[in-house]
Amino acid sequence: MFQPTGTDLSLPTASSTAELFRDPVSVVFNLDGYQVLSACDLPMGGRRVIAVANSVEAACPDCGVISARVHQRTRQQVRDLGVGGKNIELIVIKPRFLCTEVACARRTFTQVTSQLPFRARCTARLKAAAVEAVLDEGMPIWRACARHRLGWATINAAVIADTVQIPAPDLVPVRALGIDEHRFARAKWFKHPETAQWCRVEPWMSTFVNAETGHILGVVDGRSSANITRWLHARSQAWLDSLEVVAIDPSSAFRNAVRQVLPAVEISVDHWHVVRLGNQMLTEVRQRVTREVLGRRGRKEDSVWAHRMLLLRAGDRLTEAGLYRLEEVLEDADFEEVAAAWAVKERLRAMLAAKDIPAAQNARIDFEMAVAAADMAETDKLAATVANWWAEIKVFIRTQVTNARTEAANTGIKHIKRTGRGFRNQKNYQSRILGTSVRQTRRRRRIPHQQGLHAQR
Repeated sequence: MFQPTGTDLSLPTASSTAELFRDPVSVVFNLDGYQVLSACDLPMGGRRVIAVANSVEAACPDCGVISARVHQRTRQQVRDLGVGGKNIELIVIKPRFLCTEVACARRTFTQVTSQLPFRARCTARLKAAAVEAVLDEGMPIWRACARHRLGWATINAAVIADTVQIPAPDLVPVRALGIDEHRFARAKWFKHPETAQWCRVEPWMSTFVNAETGHILGVVDGRSSANITRWLHARSQAWLDSLEVVAIDPSSAFRNAVRQVLPAVEISVDHWHVVRLGNQMLTEVRQRVTREVLGRRGRKEDSVWAHRMLLLRAGDRLTEAGLYRLEEVLEDADFEEVAAAWAVKERLRAMLAAKDIPAAQNARIDFEMAVAAADMAETDKLAATVANWWAEIKVFIRTQVTNARTEAANTGIKHIKRTGRGFRNQKNYQSRILGTSVRQTRRRRRIPHQQGLHAQR
């Protein structure tokens, strides 16, 4: 809302004088380019602050000619941060200058500052506070709207604008790259137009993360090899040459994409997922043997079912009480196949915990001997998977590059999705992911070692 002001306002006479000798109220309010003229309490709560512009001249935005001729002074109500726990009704008085250049098409223009840019209806610091609430505090936009009294579109546009300022992936030096997928939304069913059959569709997205810092570099649709290849081809050759290791899950699509674009880069398979395959094998054996021996599913009175989680824990980390309970299951003659599967799982863990390649080779021999002794379809399938990924497992043992940071980033992504109650617009979803990740990475890098925390280098 613009209104011409009267001529009886006590306006500053010089910009430099007003900036150097600000009154205490202006210092506390601290709005760059403006000086507080008056402040009062409102009857219904809050405060009204009237601030006047300090400038006595400005440059035309079209031609750049400096003008000191004032056409009129306008009053404009803008949104601003609260002060002293109360909301602020801010009214700014700024001059509208006349352009002195005859050839310029623009006749008048108003003052522009860093806090109140062209056509601004709220201060830049208010938008920054709203963006900080969304990206740093993980607050949903609707709640940030209630806190800062701004519209959803205004805060969302500010978040997207902040994301645009994030450095491009090619400008971030990366030695180890992590790739993982997560589900973007719930699975959906649709009827095929030709076959009239119902098909299940799971919308997946793939994430590219700096495996050393946890910085999310990019998010693409799907989890196919083509989408991974497309994102890697978009990177500069210098960035690709700086890569040394790529950490992935045991996914053939990811491995084929990396091999196609980066044939010289080593691939490290994440050991957590390999251990998970071993635990899954043990669970399948336990469920099958329980049905064969008891003729039903396990119940709480069955020792093998009551200690099912104990079977999945690391055997070398169990307490004496845990080992005693575990012996009840492993020494049962009816469940000897479960004991054999547990031995295979422990040999697999020992192989992945090896410190060097020779130790891993010896541990693999023990693993294969345990698989041969077990002689089960589940253990043979696990051994085939290990043989298929043995080259990538050796890279992990030698480099110790894992997907831990990538999995942590996916956990944060899921939190963003839950906070936003889902996202229909994929651009908004990606802006939250990238903006939150870069801020978290910067905070981690600023943590000093003197505080007893581990800062990322």
